[in-house]
Parts: sequence; C-alpha cells; structure tokens
Amino acid sequence: SGVCEALLSRLVHRLRVLFPPEVTGLVVAMVGIELIALAAPRFLGFQSSEARIDPRAVVVAALSLAAMIGPSIWSTGKLKLYPVLLGLTCGYVRAYAVGLLSASEFLSSFAGSLVSLPRRAETGWSFDLSLLPAFFIACLASTLKSVGDLTLCQKSNDLEWKRTDLKSVSGGILAASIGTTVAGLFGGIGQSTFSSNVGLPIATGATSRHIALPCGVILILLAFIPGLAAVFTIMPPPVMGAILVYVACFMILGGIQVITSRMLDARRTFVVGIPLIFGLSVAMVPGLYAKVPEALAPMFGSSLSLATILVIVLN
Repeated sequence: SGVCEALLSRLVHRLRVLFPPEVTGLVVAMVGIELIALAAPRFLGFQSSEARIDPRAVVVAALSLAAMIGPSIWSTGKLKLYPVLLGLTCGYVRAYAVGLLSASEFLSSFAGSLVSLPRRAETGWSFDLSLLPAFFIACLASTLKSVGDLTLCQKSNDLEWKRTDLKSVSGGILAASIGTTVAGLFGGIGQSTFSSNVGLPIATGATSRHIALPCGVILILLAFIPGLAAVFTIMPPPVMGAILVYVACFMILGGIQVITSRMLDARRTFVVGIPLIFGLSVAMVPGLYAKVPEALAPMFGSSLSLATILVIVLN
C-alpha cells in the first residue's frame, strides 16, 4: 500500500481534472459522515443491538461536548485553543464520578515501566498476490481521503481559496506513503491522514504548520513513555464519542462548503448526488452488497470507498 501510494503521489498533480471541488468536498463530507457510526454509539453508551442507551454515558458525553463547544463559540482568548483538552478533562472527571472510570483502571495504565524502548511486532512477513487488488483499492481510498483532508486544510488557511493546490497535496500523500512503508517494514500498521484532526484546527483557528514540529516531538516521546500513552487507551467511550461528534461537525460541513464553492449545475448535482446516495446505502442497508464478487468486495466495504470510486468515475 505504501509503495502504491508513493506512485500515486507522483501522479496526483498531473490529474487535476479528477479532483474538482465537488469530488474532494464529497470525500471530506463522507469521511465526516462515517464518523457518525463511531461517534453516536459511544456518545449514547450503546454497545450492542440488545443493549439500552446508558443515561450515565449520555451525561458524560453531553458535558464533555459542552466543554468543547463553549470555548469554541464564546472564548476569544487562548482558551479557544484547547477545547478538546478541556473536554477530555471534564469527561474523565465526570466518568469517574458516575462510575464509568475507576481509580484502578487509571492506576493500571501506569502499571508497566514508565520508560521503555519501542519493540518490533513479533510477527513475520508474508505476501499474497491475491490480496494485491484489495490493498490497492484500500490505498486508493486512503489517498483520495488524504486529498480531501489536505484540501480542507488548504481551504481553512486561505480566505481566497479557489481550488486544490495539488503540488502541496502530492507532498502530503508522499509523506503518508513513507509512513506506511516504514510501518510495514517494522511491523506497524498503515498510516493515513486522520480526518478528525483536520476538524480541530478549523475549530480552534490554530492552523500554523509550526505547530506540527512540537506535536511530532510529543508523539515520538510518547513512544518511549508507554505509561503516559496508556492514559489515552482507557478513555471512556462517551468521552471519545463526544470528541468524534465535535470534529465530525467540522468535517461534514467543511466538505459541504468545498462542494458548494462552485455553482452546482445539473451535471455536478448528479456527480455528487449519486455517489452520496449509494455511499450512504452501505451503512443504511446492512447486507445490501454482501453478495458482490469477492474481488469487488473492498469497493463496497464502506460508505467512503464506494462514494469515492463512484464520484471519480462519474466526474
């Protein structure tokens, strides 16, 4: 996947015709829409079809979300830069108060050694040619998601934004491909732009690339301090759901803004509408595409992948 993505990154800037605003905007919006399936059950404490909504989870999630929305709307100072941190703090405290997070869980995250060296996964390598088409489709969907994410980043940084700067996007995709390739060689997992993180700078207004360097240093340090990193692994689901709801608002509406940055004539209406309808059908009608040929199954594996492929073909 990493190698395929690297090759695609070298071609993206020559394929401007494939990435008008209605295409990149729909991809961004679909990424936000897909977050709903992760956000809503966690927000409501809904764990399975037999389970009921947990009132405690709703209270924790609502307070966490309110703690994030408040400074985003009303704060004009530095408080506006830390909505998620405020939401996390409020959520953890409230989750402990209602019994969704125990002191033993919190302390167990520090049970191991505070500092240790990262280790390579204890698995070997294998390569199956029959899986190549599936991985290529996954790589293509990830690349197009990155195009959408980076487009939204550009738009949030430029009040005069008109269209995607594909030279910049190709560099971003190449960076992601290097991450995926290195991860594959050392037993990690595939890397991709994280759409939720795109919503955060839009919410805070902090979009300087200079922020990336200290963020990268912090993440590297966390790799050597597993105890501190483990604090985030015990995050109560309602808190996680609240954060996902918060960023999904910006992703979905940001995508719609990109789509409507040009006049939607009849042609563009169908280019956007048909992929949106059939993309949503994946999630709204479970099992609808269960009998498609195995080779095509990755295309129908998610709303994002189906909508992405359809919008490019129709465009």
